[in-house]
Amino acid sequence: MLCCAFLSVLLAFASAARLRAAEVSVWIYHNYPPFIIDMTGERGLSYDLARMLGDMSDGAFDFQVMVLPRQRLNQRLEAGQPGLVMWANPAWFGDTGRTRYRWTTPILKDRNVVISPTDVAFEYSGPRSLTGAMLVGVRGHRYQDVDRLVAGRLVDRMDVRSERSLVQFIASNRGRVAIVAESAMTYYIQNLGLGDAIHISDQPHSNYHRYIMVQPDLEDVRDFLEDAVPKLIASRAWQKIISDYGLIRPDSP
Repeated sequence: MLCCAFLSVLLAFASAARLRAAEVSVWIYHNYPPFIIDMTGERGLSYDLARMLGDMSDGAFDFQVMVLPRQRLNQRLEAGQPGLVMWANPAWFGDTGRTRYRWTTPILKDRNVVISPTDVAFEYSGPRSLTGAMLVGVRGHRYQDVDRLVAGRLVDRMDVRSERSLVQFIASNRGRVAIVAESAMTYYIQNLGLGDAIHISDQPHSNYHRYIMVQPDLEDVRDFLEDAVPKLIASRAWQKIISDYGLIRPDSP
């Protein structure tokens, strides 16, 4: 009886601890694989990361993933609403000095690659090498050092609605050249069987790291992530997850 009573007390404490977990809004504007695969089933790297961080907090935090368009995300940030943004980079939020927001150590290495149909393979050697080409882009996306060439009518541009459409467009030889995040391209090539149809230029368009960006007022969350993120990216569990997605560790050469 004493054993059962003690077990009941432990379960009650565990239940109370879960009820006390502070909900933390996690805003995701990269609404494509591998970051978001299925919102209804909560599948994708964003959900994996949120669950792992919640487990590492021992019930202190409950990280709730919410997918938002970039414009709505900007509105929440400007209003000072509490939350964090996964897969961000300081340059994309005008915070290269890292003074406006708080930033974790890098959680993922990524790059924008230049792809073309295998039959008419294109080798990228800098923005000017795109002169005279038709660039396929994702609607609303900006492409560093290429947008000004489009504005100057040195490069033509046509837009599609998503990264998936972009990769399929190139694979079906309906577009000449495109720029896409390697993380997304790798997922689609693996899951749609498009490897033989797409050529990847040896030179990427750009290289960068992805971080978690935290609103300044969330000091307790920031302090937790500062300790937890390095441990997470060094863990075998995280290494297996990103390997399964075909992604790159932030400390890899």
